[in-house]
Amino acid sequence: MKSARGSFSYRTARRSVCWISEAARCSLVGRLVLSVVRASRPVFADSLTFGTRHIDTRRLECVGHPLSVLVVSRPYVRLRAALGGGAGGRAVAAVEAEMARSYFAAGAGVRMAGAGLFALGGGRLVLLLTRGIATVDGAGIALAAPGLRLITPIAVLAVGALMLVSGPRLGTAFPSSLVGRVLGPVGLGGIGTAGVSGVDQGGRLSGWADTPDGVGRRGQVPQRMVVTAGTVLAAVAGAAAGLTTGSGAWVVVMVVAALCVVVATVMRPEMMLVLVAAFPWLDWAARRALGGLGSAWDDALLIGAIVLLLWSVIVLRRGELWTVPITLPILPALAAAIGSVVVKDVPGDVALFALRVLFQPLLFYYLGFLFPKNRRWLQGAMAVFIGASVALALHGLYQFASHAPMPASWIDVRETGIGTRAYSIVQNPNGLGAFLLLGTIVSLSLALGRGLPGIRRAWAGAACLIQLAGVAVTFSRGAWIGLAAGILALLIVAYRRYLAPVVAAAVVAWFVMPRTFVNRLTFALSSAYLTKSMAAGRLYVWKMSLQYMASHPWFGVGLGTFGGTAAVTYGYGRLWVDNFYLQLGAEGGLLLLAFFLWILLRGAKGLVKAHAVGRDPYVRALCAGTFGAFVAVAVANVTASVWETLVVGVGFWFLAGLATSAGLHGVGAEGESGLSGEGQ
Repeated sequence: MKSARGSFSYRTARRSVCWISEAARCSLVGRLVLSVVRASRPVFADSLTFGTRHIDTRRLECVGHPLSVLVVSRPYVRLRAALGGGAGGRAVAAVEAEMARSYFAAGAGVRMAGAGLFALGGGRLVLLLTRGIATVDGAGIALAAPGLRLITPIAVLAVGALMLVSGPRLGTAFPSSLVGRVLGPVGLGGIGTAGVSGVDQGGRLSGWADTPDGVGRRGQVPQRMVVTAGTVLAAVAGAAAGLTTGSGAWVVVMVVAALCVVVATVMRPEMMLVLVAAFPWLDWAARRALGGLGSAWDDALLIGAIVLLLWSVIVLRRGELWTVPITLPILPALAAAIGSVVVKDVPGDVALFALRVLFQPLLFYYLGFLFPKNRRWLQGAMAVFIGASVALALHGLYQFASHAPMPASWIDVRETGIGTRAYSIVQNPNGLGAFLLLGTIVSLSLALGRGLPGIRRAWAGAACLIQLAGVAVTFSRGAWIGLAAGILALLIVAYRRYLAPVVAAAVVAWFVMPRTFVNRLTFALSSAYLTKSMAAGRLYVWKMSLQYMASHPWFGVGLGTFGGTAAVTYGYGRLWVDNFYLQLGAEGGLLLLAFFLWILLRGAKGLVKAHAVGRDPYVRALCAGTFGAFVAVAVANVTASVWETLVVGVGFWFLAGLATSAGLHGVGAEGESGLSGEGQ
């Protein structure tokens, strides 16, 4: 970093940026923009609608809440006292503490996993070499590099050998290693040792040294015999899976990995935050591996997460339940949605599907908000979230560079300059662009945030640039417009000193960016596009939506029966509204639309207040970035119903709940961990 800052290029670029910033702030436009922002702040702050004075969160207790909250809080408090504070809760806590101090948690599990991976990679390598490497694919087309199939088993073999040889020393040595020090600034340096305690500097568990007779101090089964037996069984299972033909081996591996994850999350429920942060890739893997059951995996994840949350706060008493800001508008929105399907006599399967599409992602807000967390788990979850977004962006950039095939309907015949639109595993360029907006603006906020280490800001800046390029190659106009709105919202809330320079840079960028992107934006305003859209396109469907809203103002034409995923899935029509708000108003009526906008407003106000009251620089930067991303995706839904894309809805609401709770609950502040009890 010092060599880069001392270079001529860096000094020249810094002087140019400073000059542009000063000129923009002193210009008439710059002074006007800053004056408008300063004048509007007290107006919005004192407003009952837009002010944050009434946005608050409180622990669930037996007194001090409205009757509607006491109906839930009193049984919860009594159950928490009976289970968590009783003999059962103390026994579970003792077992968990013993497991955390056990020989397995101290690193013996690493050796067992290494034995399994080593045998798996070796078995698969032997199978490929004995049966021969295929040189053609299923269609009979010759493969360009068939030898690349050996890379995966060799990599698994190498990782297994490393884990097998290193054993318990791997967990303790990782944070101080080169890779650990590199990943430390982005929040991953200490995740590997989150549940390990009682380990000495040599990687051995303190308090469990073997006695001369080979039996542990507590008179139990000799620890070395247990570890040896487990290592042998893991190696046998790995070899059997590796020598299995077809995809059976990977099914076995996934089942074992899933069991390990279940055990780990029971011991450390906070791991669910990291799992949900990687949702796009988990969703893709689960749907490919589980076949017909893949469509139900997200329901299983949600149910499991809720069970783990209750386990953590009631039995383990590692955290507490709080009132959630968006609950108040969700209840009338749910009532309006049910009223729409009942009044309009929507078939049960269609109604259930439409209700799931609309309300299921909202439950992930509760998971992000209520799950116990401290600064380490918060940073780890955000590192995984940004890493998953960067991986999607890189995959999209590869698709753009390799001209991956796409449906011809994604671009107009006149847009000859676009070879392909990136869609990655999301399978939709608008959905990919909307999800990348979340990571892009959060990364930008972390890169701009003061008080954060320089290396962390550099990592965030690099991630922001990669995701920004990914948003560009989706050629999603809605994502581009949402990006501009989100960055503007971010700067107004937290970085007003950059407001005028960014506006000036945007004006300059309009004239220097590739003409393909400029033409993509301006084509939407051309007479040819408007004429075609009014005849049988987006504007035509928007007009139909307004007509339906006028003729059926209260409950619409029936939730799930016009212009959305449910309507297309169940054959009500092939036209997409491509505007979530008009679609919701036409299907569910103005009541449902108004309540949903209320949910959005409460969510946005919660993020603004979390940024205002947050005391940790990282948490404040996270809340500001999440607010900008919140605005960006909300604006992107004006031209595409991207909330109906599952990964976008889950990422949007989970990130909003996570950041809001971090700010309001004081996560990361000095003397505040965000966890109670043993969860440090």
